[in-house]
Amino acid sequence: MRRRCLFHGRKIKHKASNYIAKIRNIMLWEFYICFLNMTLLLHLSLGQEHQGAVEVHHISAGHFFQLKCSDDDDAEARTTVTWSRGGNQTLNTTSGVDVRGEVLWFLPTHTSHNGHYTCESKYPTGSWEMKFVLSVDPGPCPVPAEIRTVSQGMSEVVFCRQQDVLSLDPTAHIRWFKDCSPVDKHGEMIIEEDCPKRLRLVNATESHAGVYTCLVEFSLQGRNYTATHSTQLKVNKEKVPLKPQVTYPRKETFTVEPGSRVELVCSAFLGVGEGTESESSMFWTVDGRHTDHIEQLNVTKTTILPRSSGVYGRSTLSIYEVRPEFLNVTISCIARNAVGRDIGFLWLQPANHSGFYTCLCLCLAFSMVVLGVAMCCLFKVDLVLAYRRLLPLVSKKRAPDGKLYDAYVSYVHGDGLSRAEMFALQVLPEVLERRYGYTLFVSGRDDLPGEAIHDVTSETMRRSRRLIIILSAQSASPLHPKMDPEDQLPLHQSLQDRPSYDQQIGLYDALIQNGLRVVLVEIDGKVDYTSLPKSLHYIRRKQGALRWRRPSSGKSSSIASPNGHFWKCLRYHMPFKPKGALKPQPTPGVNCSIELY
Repeated sequence: MRRRCLFHGRKIKHKASNYIAKIRNIMLWEFYICFLNMTLLLHLSLGQEHQGAVEVHHISAGHFFQLKCSDDDDAEARTTVTWSRGGNQTLNTTSGVDVRGEVLWFLPTHTSHNGHYTCESKYPTGSWEMKFVLSVDPGPCPVPAEIRTVSQGMSEVVFCRQQDVLSLDPTAHIRWFKDCSPVDKHGEMIIEEDCPKRLRLVNATESHAGVYTCLVEFSLQGRNYTATHSTQLKVNKEKVPLKPQVTYPRKETFTVEPGSRVELVCSAFLGVGEGTESESSMFWTVDGRHTDHIEQLNVTKTTILPRSSGVYGRSTLSIYEVRPEFLNVTISCIARNAVGRDIGFLWLQPANHSGFYTCLCLCLAFSMVVLGVAMCCLFKVDLVLAYRRLLPLVSKKRAPDGKLYDAYVSYVHGDGLSRAEMFALQVLPEVLERRYGYTLFVSGRDDLPGEAIHDVTSETMRRSRRLIIILSAQSASPLHPKMDPEDQLPLHQSLQDRPSYDQQIGLYDALIQNGLRVVLVEIDGKVDYTSLPKSLHYIRRKQGALRWRRPSSGKSSSIASPNGHFWKCLRYHMPFKPKGALKPQPTPGVNCSIELY
């Protein structure tokens, strides 16, 4: 038994050794085969001939076309390029085909150009071969060279891929066709003026599907050619989800009143397609904080409106009270859907009323000035008289001006006591002299008998501050009706003609020397100045006259009240008198500049 076991053990050991040797031989053979494969692959990669993919071109007859042998970066290392057709036929005898280096020109294409073309490029390290299949369609509409797909509602750009042709003639003209019909560039298909090789489609619909062809008209070596490129456009009915866009506000600033209530409105485009309405939302933030965390804010209403062109949203943010923390901080309106989100910004700033207050102050100031001017014009006489009463209290005593009389009173003398004479001798002195302390020289009262009338009158005029001329209807009656009024002022020695000389001296001094101010007083109604000297007529027209009306018979006194309208105006035209006998109460509303009647 022991010998049998030893025999079997030796036999198993021998078989195991043989098995290991076989495995070693198999591994050696596999390594040798792998080495041969690698050597073969390396040899093939360094072989003498490479082949590229076959390019198929569908073109239309009658147009310019180019075939380029290669477009790699080793064009400078290329030694020769050989073109052939159908494997063996050379292109030197082919009509309408021009070989220009690595480019094959068809001037233009014909149906006879259908077939296979091969170009072989040789390099120092080997060669490269490209094969082309050219299919020339005799139909009028070019066969599309590419197919593009656009989703409904999206915008798309169709390119005219004829860059090589455009480089040959930069002045080439491009026209676009859709399904062999000219494209209206003013419709939904836009041809860019600065780049006519691009046709832009806005908001693509199913009607935009079709074959788009660009026709390039150019000149080459004195001959006119055309080249085409067609693209088939397919419109996918399923709309692609779009990112939302806040249309308003983008970056807005609003002026508000602090403490007031404000409502802010946000509008946004939320996208297109089914499910957009349920997947979209709009919300607000103030300085980065959500409005749900701010008590004074509330999103009163958010409306999502599905329309044919897409889904739109509108949200309103109500601020119950504009507080300082809401001013000059970023308030954001955020629109969000499944694709993304967009943000619109706005800011609140306090209202600036400086312009309003400035305008208000200017208006008030202007109104006060107008009111002041109106009051001054209306109460000018009272203001001047009040000023004269107050002036001695605030100013120093004025130096004398060398005048002896405040006024020289002149009137027409008659044989009897006329109304003018009565007014000059009784009424005027009683008010001006006794009540207000003026010093008057009344002609016919203050002159002394035997004095030289002309000398005394001239001297008295020079020493008077005013000349009061009293006129009545009787004064206007000429002494000599047949004589001119200017000739009725002779230097008579009679008492009746003496006022004419007084007036003549005074008027000469007032008009020529500007040294004496004249005050005209009319009594007994309207005075006819046509029969009076022209100088009086001129003064009457220039400065007007005061009219004295006799008191009614019901009054106890024949003298009007010193505070009356006439006496205020007369005192206004009289010179300043520091002290008066009486201080009568003013009567408001007197306007006298002198008055015209």
